[in-house]
Amino acid sequence: AFTPAMPADARKPRQEEKQTVLPVSIRLLETAAAKAAETESGGLSIHGVEPGMLIIVAVIEAWVQQSMSVEFRINDGTGRLKARYYITDRQLNNVEGLGAGQYVSLFGNVRTAPEFHFAVAGIRPVRTVDEVSYHMIEVAHTAIKLQDGSASVVQTAQPGSPKTPQLEKLNSFPNGISPAGGSSTVEPETPAKTTLEGAALRTAVVDFLKTQGEGRPEGLEFDAVCTRFQPATAMSVREALEHLVDAGDVFTTIDDVHYSCV
Repeated sequence: AFTPAMPADARKPRQEEKQTVLPVSIRLLETAAAKAAETESGGLSIHGVEPGMLIIVAVIEAWVQQSMSVEFRINDGTGRLKARYYITDRQLNNVEGLGAGQYVSLFGNVRTAPEFHFAVAGIRPVRTVDEVSYHMIEVAHTAIKLQDGSASVVQTAQPGSPKTPQLEKLNSFPNGISPAGGSSTVEPETPAKTTLEGAALRTAVVDFLKTQGEGRPEGLEFDAVCTRFQPATAMSVREALEHLVDAGDVFTTIDDVHYSCV
């Protein structure tokens, strides 16, 4: 028998599967939990997504193994979090050889009762040291991908000076009206050009990354940091950043020239 073909517009469109497994940092979880506590539902949402499973890579700071569970504290450089892993006889091999001072990759969910902690569903030791850095890159990449309008923000969020956009607005008004006379143009305040060095430069860099890097998972680009601290040389700024990275106060994100503050 002849079966008529279905018209093209009658076919159901293919639905894209939502990402339910998210790589996260501890600071990201703390921020999401604080926002969830302010809502009526209390549901955890990360970048507007309700995750089904979370992945963390961190070092174990404290480890207490009991007969049916393991309680430990982890640190990924952005914060500390208590974790709990309920085990059975079959899962004893998963925790064999694990202890304080070891880096692990673990997946699970966040729980707020009886206290804020990470409920571990699975755990394993990291295979290479690069896995720690790769995880933080995945955290930043996932945040950029899920946030609405993030692509345009990444391209335009690094001006040469924080006050440059204000100057452009003053030079042109709506409806094509230009300001009359030079006196109507308000010049932005120019900070004193003081050359910072050593500890003073490192402290100023940390403060700049905290204030200007807030809400930017990719962090700030090296050129933007250099522009901010002129007339300090690029070499001085790079040495300050390398010193802060070695001290654990700053870390690189999506590449070697983007920095964020711990």
